Amino acid sequence: MATAKDIIYLRLRVNYTTAYGDNLCVSGAGALGNWKEVHRMNARGSGGDWETTIAIPSSESELQYKYHVIMKGGSDVWEGGANRVINLSEVDSNQFVEVRDQWRPPASAEVTYFDTSLFRDVIFARNNPEPAPTPLNSVKISPSTKLIRFTVMCTPVGPTSSVCVSGSAEILGGWDTTKATKLTDAAYPYWAANILVPDSQLPFTYKYLIKNNETGAVEYEAGSDRIFTEDSMPAPPLSSSSSSPSSKSLVFNDGEFRLATPYRGAGVAVPVFALRTKKGLGVGEFSDLIDFVDWAVRTNLNLVQILPINDTTVFRDFRDSYPYSAMSVFALNPLYIRIDEITKDKAILSEVDEKRNKLNALKQIDFVEVMETKTKLLEKIFSSVNKTLDSDDDFNSFVTENLTWLAPYALFSLYRDEYGTSDFTQWKDKEKITIEQITELTSKSSKLYSKIQYSYWVQWHLHKQLLAASLYAKKNRVGFKGDLPIGVNRQSVDTWIYPHLFRMNMSTGAPPDAFADDGQNWGFPTYAWDVMSKDNYGWWRSRLGQMAKYFTAFRIDHILGFFRIWEIPYHCVTGLLGRFNPAIPLAKTELTVQGIWDINRLCEPYIRWHLIEQLFGDRAHYAELTFFSKHPELQFVFKPEFNTEKKIRDNLSKEDQWMQPGLFKLLQNVILLKEPSDPLNKFHPRIDMQKTTSFLELEEHTRLFLNALYISYFYERQEDLWRNVGGERLPVIRSCTKMLVCGEDLGMVPKCVPSVLENIGILGLRIQRMPSDSKIEFYTPAEYPYLTVCSTSSHDMSTLRGWWEEDRIRSQRFYTSILGYPGAAPFFCETYVSQSVLNQHLSSPSMWAIFPIQDLMGINQDLSTVDPRDQKINEPSNPTHYWRYRIHVQVEDLLAKFNHFDDSLKSMVYNSGRKIDV
Repeated sequence: MATAKDIIYLRLRVNYTTAYGDNLCVSGAGALGNWKEVHRMNARGSGGDWETTIAIPSSESELQYKYHVIMKGGSDVWEGGANRVINLSEVDSNQFVEVRDQWRPPASAEVTYFDTSLFRDVIFARNNPEPAPTPLNSVKISPSTKLIRFTVMCTPVGPTSSVCVSGSAEILGGWDTTKATKLTDAAYPYWAANILVPDSQLPFTYKYLIKNNETGAVEYEAGSDRIFTEDSMPAPPLSSSSSSPSSKSLVFNDGEFRLATPYRGAGVAVPVFALRTKKGLGVGEFSDLIDFVDWAVRTNLNLVQILPINDTTVFRDFRDSYPYSAMSVFALNPLYIRIDEITKDKAILSEVDEKRNKLNALKQIDFVEVMETKTKLLEKIFSSVNKTLDSDDDFNSFVTENLTWLAPYALFSLYRDEYGTSDFTQWKDKEKITIEQITELTSKSSKLYSKIQYSYWVQWHLHKQLLAASLYAKKNRVGFKGDLPIGVNRQSVDTWIYPHLFRMNMSTGAPPDAFADDGQNWGFPTYAWDVMSKDNYGWWRSRLGQMAKYFTAFRIDHILGFFRIWEIPYHCVTGLLGRFNPAIPLAKTELTVQGIWDINRLCEPYIRWHLIEQLFGDRAHYAELTFFSKHPELQFVFKPEFNTEKKIRDNLSKEDQWMQPGLFKLLQNVILLKEPSDPLNKFHPRIDMQKTTSFLELEEHTRLFLNALYISYFYERQEDLWRNVGGERLPVIRSCTKMLVCGEDLGMVPKCVPSVLENIGILGLRIQRMPSDSKIEFYTPAEYPYLTVCSTSSHDMSTLRGWWEEDRIRSQRFYTSILGYPGAAPFFCETYVSQSVLNQHLSSPSMWAIFPIQDLMGINQDLSTVDPRDQKINEPSNPTHYWRYRIHVQVEDLLAKFNHFDDSLKSMVYNSGRKIDV
């Protein structure tokens, strides 16, 4: 049995205002019951203070714990952040320590967005941490003093600044900031200092401040003064048989520094392939990012956002330029390799120079020739080095560390080239494969190993080149922001070896929006979330872990898909016949109660002779005979060989291709879609059903009723479901990584999305000319929420200059109502217009203002002479768009020849307050 001399006494105290019937509790390891016990705390007075006293055997080295509230209804709400830790080696036995904690709200800055590698390892990295405070048990405490350890959490502190504490007590400087006590950053983001406060100076008020160590400038935290009183310092015996502790200390865990000015940063968005440099071989390469980081530093930009960089080699043609169609979510794209850095062979380097001169002279990327050239050169180089790889420790370490994804990728690549297709359903006996078979076929004893090793070698060099650029960026306090596509290619490594993780009979897409009237069908299979959850989302954890090797922030493409995905049957070409999944369907009884009994009329394509005649004119009779059969109730139905969009696309003769849009329109002419799990009793409204002739030719009272159901279905009845789904899936993504998470939440945004993202600490996206509220034409950047990324454009849109010229009437309204200029808007987007738009965004409350490189160039006359139509990266309505944009100036020239542009941008960022002290 432990004696008083073997005991450490801790009193835990926390301030939290509860509702009637709620109980504040603490749970933890060791003396707190190894997380299996709940310790109810005692309320102290009416000020929201709760406390409990714990006796801990002195043999324990630390105490881990967290606070939580058991609500009146039984739910258990835990505070945010990692487990709290008290280092018990600092406390002697029979010593009393009172720990005054602050409850950590789950959505607070320091436990969500500041708890990321972008802020703590890059922008605010503390490269030379100071020594930790003296251990509590090594400080001599006189009877008339109190030892107080002040601790506060503060991430956004510039490299030349420190956190200090100042207060009314003389020992705290008497509010003289020149005498404020500097806290150490040894446990950054925690700042701490021990201060011996004489009893004569108690009680006192105090605050934390950030002080620039070079200029002396200070910024106090916001809010009222913090107050210290010693009302709970006495430490009575813990039992009638034990003596009082011999000495007392107080630890103030003061929660978060209350920022008066929230951090705001600026960045640039550019696809790697779009970079143009003297060293690039017809395309931007990973190594080009190093020079681009130098330019970002010069212009006060702390974030470089790029498009997806995974291998997309599926078709071996221009379609592989689509960066969102990965054939592996782990492998990097050989497109971005720099040949010069992996060989010294003069003949090869001469060939590189010859090809470089030709390909770099092109205005756009010749994707096919670049890939063919690099593949040929890589194979040549590999043949001269492959015999030395087995003795290369760095290469072998890379292979060992990445073998889980590397071996399947290499084998897939081999079979793709061997069979001439990535469609593994055509690979004879290789259509299905086990991990054991992959291990055997990729082993060093396998006859395939030389070709397998080639893929290993290429990925090794890609890894080294991207990692070098990433480390260089971090050294210069610039973060790389990656892009996480919502899907993977149907013909990919991931669907080949993990088919159970995907719904292969469905496709991912988006409903109709500003980008595409017929919606979008991306062709990617949707996720089997229920299956993924069985191993705690291991695939996602591995995927994000791979990204985190190079990135400190990432954008989730189409984050709305994590709440509900627009799921389209595999037999569709467009997105119009999709529906949200999950979704609560309409019940048959909801229709019949209103006298709607002919459900078939609403679910089958509404095809009447006058519609055929309207669409096909004098070829109407030919269309009737070729594509339709007569039906007694429905009048016309599609023949079996034309009853899906894919059948129409694939079976139309060359002469009849012009009829495809009309046939699609008739096939899509439905009001309700049957729920596959219960097609007789449950239904989903077809998106934009009000635009169909099937709807327009109903009786008015039926139209009114169906329209009311439609509004309820899309905008009301799903909200709780989608809130729960997003609230379950996105925390998993957030917990997988320390990268800052940003979401692309454009389009048809459910009302629940902003609050879910905010609670998890995920940033939303705001594009000024694409508001989610259909009642307004343009966003006002000054009204943006803090947890957002604001931008002038995206890769799916025209640039600012391009949009300005596309719609003169709309640009005039923008010029007058948003920019506030009088008179007629200029025909072209002049530099002063671009500068005004950028300044609006830079001045907004958004945490990040990230601009496409094309829009930044719009503020400079010499850089904005190129036709803006040539600067558009993607055309979302075209599923086979050729992604080949390159910036029209070399990065080296941005650094050397456009000083006026660089200086202007640098000043704009600085004047907006989006630059940290360095």
